[in-house]
Amino acid sequence: MSSQHITAIDDRKLAGPDPSGTIPFGEPDTAGIATGNSFDHGNDWFQDCLGQTLEKVDLRIPEANGHSTTPVRFKIATQRLFCQLGEWVPARFPLRIARFSGEVPDEESAYNSIFSAVLNRNFDAIYLGPVRTETLLWRYLQTSLLIRKSFRSHSPQGPLPHWLIRLDGSFSDYMKRFSAKTRKNRLREIKILRGLGELKLIRVTAASEIDAFLEAAYRISRQTRQFRQFGWSIAARDPRLLKNELQRGARNGWLRSYLLTCGNVPCSFILGQQSCARFHPVAAGVDPAWRDYGVGTVLLLLVLEDLFKQNSPDFYDLGATAAHKEYLATDSYLEEDIWLFRRRPYPALASSICTVCNLASRFGGDVLQRLRLKEKVTQLMRRRTSSPSKPLRSHIPALNGTAVGAGPF
Repeated sequence: MSSQHITAIDDRKLAGPDPSGTIPFGEPDTAGIATGNSFDHGNDWFQDCLGQTLEKVDLRIPEANGHSTTPVRFKIATQRLFCQLGEWVPARFPLRIARFSGEVPDEESAYNSIFSAVLNRNFDAIYLGPVRTETLLWRYLQTSLLIRKSFRSHSPQGPLPHWLIRLDGSFSDYMKRFSAKTRKNRLREIKILRGLGELKLIRVTAASEIDAFLEAAYRISRQTRQFRQFGWSIAARDPRLLKNELQRGARNGWLRSYLLTCGNVPCSFILGQQSCARFHPVAAGVDPAWRDYGVGTVLLLLVLEDLFKQNSPDFYDLGATAAHKEYLATDSYLEEDIWLFRRRPYPALASSICTVCNLASRFGGDVLQRLRLKEKVTQLMRRRTSSPSKPLRSHIPALNGTAVGAGPF
């Protein structure tokens, strides 16, 4: 009997697409690109870091022989659903959001049992997260009479490619897939940064390196537009709980994070998890004062160079919200972000407004794109919510992570 993993969500998904690129930090991901599982593996990292009280219920799904499977944990927590019009958030709805964790048989009868059982609980919506479109679960959600009768299905953008970089061969071989002009531009960005101060990439994998890394990462995260406007990224997390999670990751050999400094000033970071086949960027941030220097792209390519050289996984997981990084990807598969709203007045209102906002944003974005005004309008709206300062040569704490250089490629 095949199994289907169901996992928890993070509040980036509740808030809509987050450019910081955040996913749960937890149990090892044993799924390769060819996996038939619909959901990413992982435990409830963001919930742990928020320290939020959850209602937890164990559901047991009966098998044909009369025995029950491993319990499927059903969790409910109150969180906010953001309705966005581009960079503007006109409405925020507090909802009781349910999600699952555990392993269940990948069978229609098991899904019927799960969704029938949870209907007896008090919640507004189920967030299923990204479901791969080739799976039985995705097909079940499209055709099930139980789902149609009990829930209003909502997908913010429909099926999207989930992008991956295959870490096969050498980094120089990977870079050959880009044009000579692209490679020249990346080297020029590194040269400009080096003109401002010593450029250093620091790899963090040990528990003793976490405190200094988090101090720098929190400082960067608090300056970002994503945190100031939406409360995204690690600056919104409880530092003590986040530190505990990273220490657990370090003990289990999953922690692999990076900090880029220029002249001893932190300018960008990636908080990452490496487990089995993939490197996941759990959270990332760029200090707005350094954004014009391309430090985000420089950091990503330097990290890729290090991943090719040291303890290399099979894939770098770019996620589905990284369409602007599509040119970096070598592989992809389709997945769809799926919500199931209860057929009740309040959830119906929230889902309807979010649907209207999504449609308006996509239509407006398409119109601005055709008029070649989208980038200018986006920059104008972002300036209203952030006020980046000039890079400062301020003192930072000693960072004991392994210095792995900073190019050139």
